[in-house]
Amino acid sequence: MKVVILAGGYANRLRSVTNNGEIPKTLLPISINNESKPILFYLLEKIEKLPNVDEIIVIVNDKYIDSIKDAVNVYSPNVDVSIYSDGSHSPETALGANVAVQLANENISKSYAGDIMIMASDNYFEFPLSDVVNYYENLKDKYGDNINLVVSKKYLDSEREFIANNFGILNIDSDNRIISFDEKPGIENLKSNNASLALYMFNRRDLDKIDEYMDSATGKARDSLGHFINYMINNTETYTYPITGIFYDIGTPDEYLRLAPKSEENKLDNNI
Repeated sequence: MKVVILAGGYANRLRSVTNNGEIPKTLLPISINNESKPILFYLLEKIEKLPNVDEIIVIVNDKYIDSIKDAVNVYSPNVDVSIYSDGSHSPETALGANVAVQLANENISKSYAGDIMIMASDNYFEFPLSDVVNYYENLKDKYGDNINLVVSKKYLDSEREFIANNFGILNIDSDNRIISFDEKPGIENLKSNNASLALYMFNRRDLDKIDEYMDSATGKARDSLGHFINYMINNTETYTYPITGIFYDIGTPDEYLRLAPKSEENKLDNNI
């Protein structure tokens, strides 16, 4: 299995703790069980526990490629890591997650026919990734190999406004098949409490559809991965795995504050 980490963003909302954008968001420290380590290290630890992963692909940008390469060397993973830049060098030239997925797919051998896990580089979660893979394998046993999976979490009604403005929302049937996907729909258009967690499983044949999608996509549809997911839902069989437990999308100062080491809290307190 291949695992792709999307780390090409510029974290504009976290400039108060990224030294005005000089530090990649995925290298921000988080405190887990009183141990401080970069978000990326936490994700690599999770991935290393998976069986049968033969390569981790990290998609970055020109501004951060050296610092992320240095960090991976420090971590020294027990799985081969390939790092590619999307060629952008500033927020103004950012190319978006779909370009990152397309770049990752281009750098996987065309002869490879296995599964591909794709994840954001700025998420904290406590469930093992093996739960996701096992659920996906069970779906394939039931429905065949040509399916895809979006990991989700069902939030409380009290959190509806938060998820409506910060997540892609999945509308699903009784078999957990995704019927439609609404990218940050706003509270007035929110149809469910099922939030996409930017963690996916794709079969290789369907992931190749990223090329035909990008050939026709324009404007914001080229940037947000949610638009590609909606395309996949309309053209493939796509299911969701609803996880329970803790999950944080570390995209804002408020969310980062939940996990920030004490040394970082003062910076956030002074800038929120």
